[in-house]
Amino acid sequence: MAFYHSNGIEIAGIACVVPDNYVTVESFTEVFGEQIPAKFTAGTGVKSMYKALPEQTASDLAAAAAENLFANTAVDRDQIGMMILVTQSPDYRRPSSASVVQKRLGLPIDCACMELNLGCSGFVYGLQTMMSMLSASDQKYGLLLMGETASKLVDPLDKSIVMLYGDAGAAVLLEKTGTGKPVTTLLRSDGSRFMSIILPAGGFRDMNPPREKFTCSDGIERSLYDIYMDGTSVFSFSITDVPLAIKDYLGYTNTAPDDYDLFLFHQANQFIIRQLSKKLRLSAEKVPISLDRYGNTGGISIPLTLCDHYGEQDAGVKNCFMAGFGVGLSWGVIAAEIDTGKILPVVKTADWYKEGKIIPEMLK
Repeated sequence: MAFYHSNGIEIAGIACVVPDNYVTVESFTEVFGEQIPAKFTAGTGVKSMYKALPEQTASDLAAAAAENLFANTAVDRDQIGMMILVTQSPDYRRPSSASVVQKRLGLPIDCACMELNLGCSGFVYGLQTMMSMLSASDQKYGLLLMGETASKLVDPLDKSIVMLYGDAGAAVLLEKTGTGKPVTTLLRSDGSRFMSIILPAGGFRDMNPPREKFTCSDGIERSLYDIYMDGTSVFSFSITDVPLAIKDYLGYTNTAPDDYDLFLFHQANQFIIRQLSKKLRLSAEKVPISLDRYGNTGGISIPLTLCDHYGEQDAGVKNCFMAGFGVGLSWGVIAAEIDTGKILPVVKTADWYKEGKIIPEMLK
């Protein structure tokens, strides 16, 4: 089993943003009638979400979260020694959006920047990657950024997921303190199931396939430019492989559910979260929910749930058990102590990077 260990690195701040575009599931009655949206909410728990404005990208949301974090912390951006941007919604095929965000935030040249192409497991993978980099460097601060605009990749008539995905951005400040509890992470992936969640068109395997729609195995019409999710396969994965990883983690760390204050699961849908909670015999108070108001925001859903739950209050230090799982397929488990006094409330943003929209005149 692939376990990773970090010592003396703490989460020093968390900020999250959502687009200033509030959308309710009920509003989809104009498209699907009353029965389908009502049934969707009853099954998934999603009542509303925030969707990116036409010009907004994932990097806009990530940058806005970072700016909010810098505005509310004593750490100067010149002290950031490394930055990771986790997204599957990049601005361009090249360069990495991490480079664009570095420029926008004014991070120093000595700040190592890179992008991770991960979805719902991205927070756990990104957190461990950042901790590993900090451990192996002489730097004190690292910035983990996340941004996603999956709503732009869904067919507007896809009743299975168009009402599911919400967009958001997150910024997490990590500090090498040399103190605090050691952090253990379990990471897993299964590429044999890469087609379970996939958007086939636009990559270098098939850059310009036909745009005609066809009927998928679930009876819904899509094109190769739309996200496809095998709901049955993903659901089975979520309630079998993920609980097994959690069991392995608890066994390896010699801990039990009672040792943790909070369980922060990727906000996939309410039924999956309930199944995970039931298997672990968790009380509802230990499992905060945000998907009812924000939808499925991918890997951002874990920090977003924290900001939604604790952004307006200081409840002290919480021992948080976190599990992310999804596209890849990939999944991970991590536990860390988080000071809720360093968690900021969720804010809205309509900002977008106008200089980032490249026109021919800019390249002449």
